[in-house]
Amino acid sequence: MIEYNLVKKEDMKQIANFIVEINSKEKNHIGFCGTDREEIENSLIEDITDIPFHESFIAAKEDEKLIGVLGFDSDLESNSAEIWGPFIIEEKWDIAVELWDEMMTVLPKEINIISMFVNKKNENCIQLAANLHFDKASEQTILIFEKSHIDKLQDTTIIELSSEHYENMKSLHDKIFSNTYYSGSQIIDRINNHRKVFVNIENKNLSGYIYVEVNPEFGEGSIEFFAVNESERGKGIGSKLLTMALRWIFTFASIDNITLCVNSENEKALNLYKKVGFKEKHQLYYFTRKN
Repeated sequence: MIEYNLVKKEDMKQIANFIVEINSKEKNHIGFCGTDREEIENSLIEDITDIPFHESFIAAKEDEKLIGVLGFDSDLESNSAEIWGPFIIEEKWDIAVELWDEMMTVLPKEINIISMFVNKKNENCIQLAANLHFDKASEQTILIFEKSHIDKLQDTTIIELSSEHYENMKSLHDKIFSNTYYSGSQIIDRINNHRKVFVNIENKNLSGYIYVEVNPEFGEGSIEFFAVNESERGKGIGSKLLTMALRWIFTFASIDNITLCVNSENEKALNLYKKVGFKEKHQLYYFTRKN
């Protein structure tokens, strides 16, 4: 007999290990979470906060053995949720709909948009998304840059954003990213030893910027925002900014690689990242559904 219950706080390590085991295979891969146990444990505790993981994840057990996990990461401010899973051992995939139905009983009624981020090779989840009437919103490419390739980067001077260029940086950011999670002013307020803005200056004017963050404790680095003035594009400034960011990120010994998610239709961006040295890791579908 299969039992479905909310996970328990004390089972967090078991849940993380199970997700790693399933998510490490491309045919089971979900893009919202990684394949590193410590990273997943940290996400369950630190990132899934609006509704904690022990109130938003369902475990399926058969004869006390864990056979499936499904949960959500909610954002109550935007009334949305990202779906983690389903993560199910292969021979038990027929429980997917029951597991989904159990999860939906704990999903808050105010959540009106749910999303799934599914590897193109994850045929089971793609079929589940279709059966549950999700729409494919986009196709995304995951790229990775390994620290071992740092010596292949071009030499360039790393230039940090200074106060004299604050207004130009804010103007460029707010023009390119008009509706996003950080405004130009908020980015500047966030700058510290682990959050940096690097810039390219031409004739004393800011022509482009890149905003990056690191979390050395968990070996994580991310490129959050990146833009070049339209009139300055095609001059190699993007490659220069990416090189600045990567050289700084890999000064942190705990960071071994960095991954990026790029819309698969954005060929210019994909070509730029690959030119610098990023390699393609995954192709994913981004599905959404009104709840």
